[in-house]
Amino acid sequence: MRLSANFPFATPGLAIGNGPSALEVLVATSATEPRLPVVRSAWKTRNAGRAAPLMLVILHGDRATICGPAGDDPPAYPNVDIGQAERICREALEQPDRHAALRCLRDSLPSLESSLPGIRNEGFLATHELTRGLRESESWRTDWAEAGRKAIAILANRGDALLRSLGFHIEPVDRVTSVLRAGVSGQKIAVAVLLNQTEAPELQGDRFGGLSPVSYALAVADRERLPYVIVSQGSKLRLYPVRTKGVGQRGRSETYVEANTGHLRDSDAAYLWLLFSAEALVEGGTLDRIIDESKRFAGGLAERLRERIYGDVVPKLAEGLAVARSDQNRDRERLSE
Repeated sequence: MRLSANFPFATPGLAIGNGPSALEVLVATSATEPRLPVVRSAWKTRNAGRAAPLMLVILHGDRATICGPAGDDPPAYPNVDIGQAERICREALEQPDRHAALRCLRDSLPSLESSLPGIRNEGFLATHELTRGLRESESWRTDWAEAGRKAIAILANRGDALLRSLGFHIEPVDRVTSVLRAGVSGQKIAVAVLLNQTEAPELQGDRFGGLSPVSYALAVADRERLPYVIVSQGSKLRLYPVRTKGVGQRGRSETYVEANTGHLRDSDAAYLWLLFSAEALVEGGTLDRIIDESKRFAGGLAERLRERIYGDVVPKLAEGLAVARSDQNRDRERLSE
């Protein structure tokens, strides 16, 4: 691989994706964290106006800086977890052509700027418990460290291989769903549905009798009397509670927590095990604890909100209305009125 003499970084390798004008991932190294203008200039030196999208990954210490994949002023992301950068690039390189690779990167790169990349919580758990409680509470410290050790080794797995590495046995129910059993006890835990890349959990599909995959799986879970549905699609896992109401009080098909193993930082790998493993989903497992803590936090938050509204806001509002009406008789009975 030849680069121009003014390319500012050492280049240990180049990976090329699939199809014409395929995605390129150029990996380089730097002794110190590079400045973003220098990174963008190096990206333009390599890209040279070609049609092939380019991801430039600069490794420095235990972090990475990413630039690309396209544009006159390509986006750059500093201080990225190296494992996270590798998984994002690997997923994009596996796409069938550059268009699919660009779509993949369009979806994954914004997660680098998220406070909790790779985790999406839609009304199921208290976000505070996910972002603060699990990581900072003394009661979770040992569980967090152990879960991280178990999860870090399986972040590259996909589909049914990921489910098995999380401790599940997969037992087909019909042509589109399976029952997941805990590997040790054999206890039935969840209904699983594996989607291909063209399907979406919420959209109706012919494979599911005109229903959406999640609606179909929820119906199977009702029949099997199981508490959870897991939708698996590549590096994504989405967990729906069947009977437990989420803190957001939404409908069943709108209440879930999702993990994308390709977007998780190595330091956040514990979420995968604490939320999605067989150990987590068995009765009395870590997910039950997280649900209980989420409900306590949400209940306390609602109580504090009521106190502030009725103790602080409403009295001042009443006084303001009295002043606006030039009402001089501001005794308790009048203000109550």
